[in-house]
Amino acid sequence: MARINTLPSRIQMAETRHIAWAPRIAATPRTRGRKWMTKRERWLQANPLCCDCKAEGKVAAGQEVDHIIPLWQGGADDESNYATRCIPHHGAKTKREAAERARTASL
Repeated sequence: MARINTLPSRIQMAETRHIAWAPRIAATPRTRGRKWMTKRERWLQANPLCCDCKAEGKVAAGQEVDHIIPLWQGGADDESNYATRCIPHHGAKTKREAAERARTASL
């Protein structure tokens, strides 16, 4: 059986020897992994209700452990800076903080 000839490629290979990668921005230092999951579970057992719902006179279980002062603003990564929030309140606070962080980053 005869061999099928292929056409030579018309596309040149890219020069890849000297690609400069953008420097990686370091993440905000925080507790992660199993250590964080243990801290989180202990906090939620001791503080099961959403602090924002409580302030509104409602009773709702909190599912998120939030930093009162965000770590990127210099808040501590310990219990003195934790608050329990329900998912809707945590989402709203996170959205406000993201907008604030974007504003300060663009200055």
